[in-house]
Amino acid sequence: MQRVGTYRGRRSSRRGRLGPPAAASLATVAAALVAMAGASPVAPAYADERDSRDAGADGARAAVAPGGHVMPADLEDVEHMCALLTACDKLPLPSGIVPRDFASCTRALYAELASAAAVSFSLTLRDCGLRASSCNELRTCALRGAKVDVCAGRGKAGPVEMCDGDGRAITCTNERVTLVRDCPRGGEQCVVRDGHAVCALGSCEKDAAAACSPSGTRVLECKKGKLLSLDCGAFGLRCTPSSDGPKCATQAASCHEGTTRCEGATAVACWHGHEVRIDCGARGLACGAGTGALDSGGGALSSVGACATVAPLRPAGADAGASSSCDPAAPPRCDGASLRWCAWGQQRSYLCKSVGLQRCVTDDKGARCAP
Repeated sequence: MQRVGTYRGRRSSRRGRLGPPAAASLATVAAALVAMAGASPVAPAYADERDSRDAGADGARAAVAPGGHVMPADLEDVEHMCALLTACDKLPLPSGIVPRDFASCTRALYAELASAAAVSFSLTLRDCGLRASSCNELRTCALRGAKVDVCAGRGKAGPVEMCDGDGRAITCTNERVTLVRDCPRGGEQCVVRDGHAVCALGSCEKDAAAACSPSGTRVLECKKGKLLSLDCGAFGLRCTPSSDGPKCATQAASCHEGTTRCEGATAVACWHGHEVRIDCGARGLACGAGTGALDSGGGALSSVGACATVAPLRPAGADAGASSSCDPAAPPRCDGASLRWCAWGQQRSYLCKSVGLQRCVTDDKGARCAP
């Protein structure tokens, strides 16, 4: 059964083109992917934000199994990703998508990938961040084929959105690419409306209320003559009607938002009204719902998304008898080309050269790796 996670992702890349656009009659057409800075009941302010990112991009297909199963990421994979995200320059990613320092980035994304929110984790970060092994590889992957200099002379006075020659929706800020959506990969075309570049499935006659496509794979909206879409299927999800409008959700049982329960080492959480099962035990974690402050052996638990640590996470290669507990509040520090930080009460050391970065630095962005 396929599950969300990295599966040591940099070594086992899975890629596939999205299928043809869902056919939708105007009677069922409704809301979808918003223009980059516009308002919509079902989409974020830009296509790679925390909730429903990159839909329609060249992303990993079936990011979540039909039953809503999530495999938490491997901590080492998240460390590699955050080392690159906080060190590499000119990445085609919006500012603020991840924390600026290594430790905060790793803690935040590791927890997100062990929560119900993992079902909508950025396809760009899943495809590129978790699989890249260098700044060049990460930058090239995230560009989705767009030219590095496509934003030359653009965006000096603020973000500018455009369609490039191959139909990608591009956002330029200070002459740098800060967002790419590869519309043709999702069976869509790039159009510019009111200064915002969006991916559209085609033309339509008049505006309509938010609704799911007949196939159930997309949220649709007819807006100013263009049929916009949010591709739930790119995440392995389905479009589900709700009182707040259509949302992308799993096909698992219905549930109440905010609830989480344990089934052994599996946490069962709720995402957009449907269950998501997080296999905490697969990464040596416990279910974090209702466990209290102590585990069955009297040890302290630390929350990791919907999961919790069973014991301090031991660095690879550490002596099983050695004690390396630490204060989670202690600031990360550099030790030569290694970055030492406290992960859920356990000291870890990350070698920056693991992803082609040469040194560890402490600056206004905190402790991080650098070229």
